[in-house]
Amino acid sequence: MQLASIGEQGPRLRTLTLREHHGDTLWFTTDTRSVKASHLADDPRAEACWYDLTSRVQWRFAGRVDFLTRERHAEHCQRLWDRLDEQARARFNGPPPGSPWHGEPTPAGATPTAHFALLRLTVHNVDVLELACTPHRHWFYRGEQAPRRLVP
Repeated sequence: MQLASIGEQGPRLRTLTLREHHGDTLWFTTDTRSVKASHLADDPRAEACWYDLTSRVQWRFAGRVDFLTRERHAEHCQRLWDRLDEQARARFNGPPPGSPWHGEPTPAGATPTAHFALLRLTVHNVDVLELACTPHRHWFYRGEQAPRRLVP
């Protein structure tokens, strides 16, 4: 899944792993030292996009982001930390994302590091584009309102 944020230089897109979803929220893990974390702290608007190659359906989720930290949301952070493999955990123990490479980081322990957080996107709008059918179908969902069909 890709997540776009807005920074000083304009929009920025990156690929993230969707870790969980709960109702109208999508949950990702993040390093609080990353550029995306600073972008989203300044402007919490974001959009996630996912394309399912099998069904040929594109999903776009627009909303606002907040962060769940280990200090305030220890149970959630620990649950997702436990699902990460050792290599993924070690990345949170190394230098900040985007810094020069200095070799593999040291392994991380059983509890989340200080830089580990959950990025939670609360979805306000969903845009669905179905490309497997002819003609293509395009749907727009806003909150609890009935979906509107749009021209693809």
